[in-house]
Amino acid sequence: MKRKLALILIAAMTVSLVSGCGNKNSGDKTGNTSALNEEGKYDPGITILLGSSQDSNEEDIDGQNSKDNVWLDAYRDELGIEFDDMFVVNPEQLEEKLNLQIASGQVPDLMAVTRKQFEMLVDSGLAADLTEVYEQYASDKTKEYMNADGGRCMEMSKEDGKLYAIPATQGYLESPGVVTWIRKDWLDNLNLEIPENYEQLYEVMRAFTFNDPDGNGVNDTYAISTSNTLDEWMGFFASYGSYPKSWIQDENGEIVYGGIQTETRNALEALHAMFEEGMISREFGANDWTQFIKSIDNSNVGIVYFAWYAVDWPLGDVHRESGAEWIPLPVMGADGTEAKVMGNAGPDTYYVMRKDYEHPEALIHMLNLWFEKAYGSREEMLKYHKNEKGEQIANFSPIHPWLAHEDIDYYCKIRDSLAGEDVGEMFPSCQTYYEGVLRYMENPNEDDYSTYKMYGPDSGCKVLDYYMNNDLVLFEQYYGSGTKTMKEKWGVLETKQLETYVKIIMGEEPIEAFDTFAEEWKSSGGEDITNEVRKEAAGK
Repeated sequence: MKRKLALILIAAMTVSLVSGCGNKNSGDKTGNTSALNEEGKYDPGITILLGSSQDSNEEDIDGQNSKDNVWLDAYRDELGIEFDDMFVVNPEQLEEKLNLQIASGQVPDLMAVTRKQFEMLVDSGLAADLTEVYEQYASDKTKEYMNADGGRCMEMSKEDGKLYAIPATQGYLESPGVVTWIRKDWLDNLNLEIPENYEQLYEVMRAFTFNDPDGNGVNDTYAISTSNTLDEWMGFFASYGSYPKSWIQDENGEIVYGGIQTETRNALEALHAMFEEGMISREFGANDWTQFIKSIDNSNVGIVYFAWYAVDWPLGDVHRESGAEWIPLPVMGADGTEAKVMGNAGPDTYYVMRKDYEHPEALIHMLNLWFEKAYGSREEMLKYHKNEKGEQIANFSPIHPWLAHEDIDYYCKIRDSLAGEDVGEMFPSCQTYYEGVLRYMENPNEDDYSTYKMYGPDSGCKVLDYYMNNDLVLFEQYYGSGTKTMKEKWGVLETKQLETYVKIIMGEEPIEAFDTFAEEWKSSGGEDITNEVRKEAAGK
């Protein structure tokens, strides 16, 4: 659930690290060389300069706030590390402020940056090389947890084989569109079985459109819907082996753009047929996100492609209001095979140390302490990670790289425990979810509905575990912030792509318009971009 909250509330994060300029001193508070003593603490202590944002709507958690909390106490008392503000800005000003500081060449000691800013810092020679200090000081636990995703995020934090950042690790199946959520109550109303393949799913889509699944006597339901970005149809495209917004490998191992491939043409042709048959709302092309969610809340749609946690939000609202029961299924291949889904492109935050800072290893010591506290004993996790009310104390820490695939691990432990296996001591969050699943299984109730659907025997996390265990995950082949030509022309190409797709689906242009678009895409910069992407990928 933590990553879902991060997506919704990212602008409200109370501790953000950005850069700035100023004349404050950092490093050893006395001006002398500082080293760790036998207790693993800097003596004398050191100060790390960073920028911070102050949200005027910040609420205390257990009497703590971004300037007075257990994390700042722990870094000071156990490591001898304190932090000082170079400036305080509003959250919405952070990115622009950091960009200006990078351009000026004056950056703080520790920064939390985007992919683009990470590349800017490395290219400008402003980022410290962390390769040796990570190998020397990272604990075994830290190394294990930082590579829980197979090492993908760590590899993405390197340039020319050197480690320039500690990534805010995350699982690679957190993106939307990887789970097919279906209204079980509509299946029951129509006496339909849960579909086991795409052919059966298509029949369910047709029934959800024409057979009055909500029983209100009005022709007001559709098979699927999306916002006008088409992002909520990425799962449908995946059924056809299409990944229209990703860089993928073709059958020859070459990197290509999924948006111009034959598989995408096939998916668009299928969507047009559904539109013509009346299985898609005539207004889908004009729906923004709010209107799309409204169609779900109004029970106009019975199948959506969302993330594993979507049953809590946004699907939870229609459950609470009208009793909709959602069940999660894998994306199904239109050709009868098992479909593969696209994993995340990588971390959304990189922690970078200033090149000339005297103690780059301090970040690694912070990292070790983070994993000991945030993923330690039950007592410490409740104190440092998430309290019993589910509030994220962990966000007070200047760094918070999450344990990748944590939620899938929760599901596996809950599943095994339900089967009578000894799984040892569960993390506090896992224990809470386990107890919720047990309560729901014994007596289905509103309070535990979302927990059961996310972590129970037939949950969203079960679908993710299925993908991982059956080699059904693809990965972006390009994760940079943009090649030279991409920065110049991508906006125009992206707009043309979306316009063409929508017109084909709605029948305003024939399917052959896709072929024309693909050729124009190549000649209008796409071919140059492809060559640049391949060159960059080969050099990493």
